[in-house]
Amino acid sequence: MYIPFAFARSKEWEELFVNNNYLATIRLKGINGQLRSSRFRSVCWKLFLEVLPQDRSQWIKTTSDLRTSYNKIKEIHITNPRKAGQQDLIINNPLSQDEGSLWNKFFQDKELRAMIEQDVTRTFPEMQYFQQENVRKILTDVLFCYARENEQLLYKQGMHELLAPIVFILHCDHQAFSHASEAAQPSEEMKVLLNPEYLEHDAYAMFTHLMKTAEHWFSTFEHDSQKEKDVMITPMPFARPQDLGPSIAIVAKVNQIQDHLLKKHDIELYMHLNRLEIAPQIYGLRWVRLLFGREFPLQDLLVVWDALFADSITLNLVDYIFVAMLLYIRDALISSNYQTCLGLLMHYPPIGDVHSLILRALFLRDPKRNPRPVTHQFQQNLDYYKARGADLMNKTRAKAAPLNINKVSNSLLNFGRKLIAPAMASGGTVGAPASGSSFPPPAMPIRSAVEAPQHHHHQHHHQAQQQRMMKSESMPVQLGKGKGETCGSAVAEGSFVIRQSSKNISSSPSIESLPGGREFTGSPPLSASKKDSFFSTISRSRSQSKTMSRKESEEELEAQISFLQGQLNDLEAMCKYCAKMMNTHLGKCSTLC
Repeated sequence: MYIPFAFARSKEWEELFVNNNYLATIRLKGINGQLRSSRFRSVCWKLFLEVLPQDRSQWIKTTSDLRTSYNKIKEIHITNPRKAGQQDLIINNPLSQDEGSLWNKFFQDKELRAMIEQDVTRTFPEMQYFQQENVRKILTDVLFCYARENEQLLYKQGMHELLAPIVFILHCDHQAFSHASEAAQPSEEMKVLLNPEYLEHDAYAMFTHLMKTAEHWFSTFEHDSQKEKDVMITPMPFARPQDLGPSIAIVAKVNQIQDHLLKKHDIELYMHLNRLEIAPQIYGLRWVRLLFGREFPLQDLLVVWDALFADSITLNLVDYIFVAMLLYIRDALISSNYQTCLGLLMHYPPIGDVHSLILRALFLRDPKRNPRPVTHQFQQNLDYYKARGADLMNKTRAKAAPLNINKVSNSLLNFGRKLIAPAMASGGTVGAPASGSSFPPPAMPIRSAVEAPQHHHHQHHHQAQQQRMMKSESMPVQLGKGKGETCGSAVAEGSFVIRQSSKNISSSPSIESLPGGREFTGSPPLSASKKDSFFSTISRSRSQSKTMSRKESEEELEAQISFLQGQLNDLEAMCKYCAKMMNTHLGKCSTLC
């Protein structure tokens, strides 16, 4: 019964590892998706991650050394003060705050372990294996020891989702080895490498080597080198929020993927995401940090990791798989609004053959060496993803403090008047820049925030939105700040913070999207008379809002957000124009001087 299985296992071992160029062989199998049913996937991963050396004669010694090292780490960091023996009771007692106190260290460790256990209990809840107490203890101990060995990083939410697949493949290989060992005597290498008693030790070694590459994706330390500070001083007066401030490695990475790789391979999709103002941090942080662990079922995820690890320990293929995933849902994204796009990106749709993404990624990286793969496009009903996007937007709004629309409007208008006052005082109507100036002529006139963009909506929706906006003052507005979060609870809940400035719900586009010519009238975006007229109208409808149904109240809230977003976009456009004019005048002054 077991003899054919044991024979097949020995044959596979020889095919994978008993040849002169075995490393190139298993790398090719990993990239081509041929390790899906392998009984030695964990050994291949150890080689990919450089846990094992290329020299097979050193495998047993290296493995033994790593396991001994982990035992010492556990002895150092996992301590029980009750079993410490004879100790100075002045220092070692439960009330001591001394840094050398075992009890003080014990309570600090308890807090860290509690945070890790909270995430571990949420690991792959659909799989029974990860609900076992011994498996959860292994995950917790490995993550705790890693955190104590790396005090500069400690534990970050999301690390448990990188460790879990490693533990799972070790378990699967150990199970297969146990069955085969009942029928045939395995080799000494097999017995050492696949010993089930050392699953935790091997998982720690593989996880630490993986984190050597992924560590900076979890780091929140800002890059404050002088070179990057100089790059931050951009000639554009109003850059995007994700482009301002000191750069964090993971943020810089996802920005580079969307702003350069995606732009290179699909300019239309890149422009569409930019128009909707969907920053890559919204979805990309989770994609990269977890190596797409939440976007695919576990069996498909293991195939993706086979290719990632086999390609290079630097995980360079991550960038191109990222782009390939966007291109797979390209048509659905381009035909969708902000809400549906958000649902597609945060709840990535299922894919029939995950290996097609790997082939697409390889082609994008090097089209000369890799054939063009068959193009697959996501073709499903988008209503589900529209609803998921709405849920994410509602969660974000619920976390924000309510704003008073009247106060916000007044402050925005006052800010705009202060910005435009110097230009108005210098000559009433701002003229066109001199022909010798290096700055382009100004853009179209800035439209009033009460004018809805007709080219974005159908006429019926346009009229309904205007009617809702005229009744919107009595309802508080809730906006979420565009602030990046770390992976973890936000990753587990799929509730990454959404930037408030989404153009699909704006009532006035920014200056880059205005159509037509480039003349400027010199008028501010919203006059005081228009403002007074607007608020006098909506004040008459306060009594009506008290009897509105829940659905109408939600529409009211959307209208208020649209109104505020329109004002923000108008002011942003005006600020950009004023900055250009200021630079023009400064250029003239420098020329005259």
